[in-house]
Amino acid sequence: MKLLRHIKKSLDPLGHLARPREDWHQSALRIHFLNAGMRPSVTPLFFFAAKAALALVLPASLAGLLTFRHHLDMLQGALLIAASAAGYYLPNTWLTLRIRQRQRAIARALPELLDLLVLCVEAGLSLEQSITRIGREFAGHAPALAQELHMASLELAAGSGRTRALRHLAQRVGLEAVDGLVSLLIQAERFGTRIGDALAVQAEHLRHQQRRAVEQAAATLGVKLLFPLVFCIFPGLLVVLVGPAFIGIYRVLST
Repeated sequence: MKLLRHIKKSLDPLGHLARPREDWHQSALRIHFLNAGMRPSVTPLFFFAAKAALALVLPASLAGLLTFRHHLDMLQGALLIAASAAGYYLPNTWLTLRIRQRQRAIARALPELLDLLVLCVEAGLSLEQSITRIGREFAGHAPALAQELHMASLELAAGSGRTRALRHLAQRVGLEAVDGLVSLLIQAERFGTRIGDALAVQAEHLRHQQRRAVEQAAATLGVKLLFPLVFCIFPGLLVVLVGPAFIGIYRVLST
């Protein structure tokens, strides 16, 4: 922590180059960092530093390799520009993959979260107490979701309103299912309906959606396997089956 604070202090004069000062808390880049679970204030500085470094290092490394070969100057320039562009956008690709991986992990744990919420609410616990308890229970097998629940419980304990804390939770996760869950909880509180019944219906709906997604993935599996079968497996199988026959025919005809 001391090292991070020292680095942040040394990079603060360059902070305006890494992120906008106005409306930073509502910017799309900050929301992407939150969706990826990256909350330190030095994250934008390291992110843009990585983009700049890769945009310079990759073409420099490629230029060192191209000096030993003979290509057209135009082709070399195009390769260097492509390497620089790839290095600049590589952190964006990594951030997108990290967001998707984290959101998939959270989505898999959502039905279990709803079931535990129903049990806690029906047992007499408040929504705040239920979120705190479930966050501790999920720390082992769903750390991403447990982290978001812990942040929501801290925000609630700090005196923030339930609606505000739940909307912040949905913004940090960035999943449509979580948005629907938050809207359900807010509407249930506003109209005074039972939260347990609404959560049970939402849990069944999420399980149905996940089951349908699995069925759709299974239905498209044959199409996805067509390319490796035709271009990878079938040629090798053809060589193994027909190759000996061609060798025999060649030997017969050559004698």
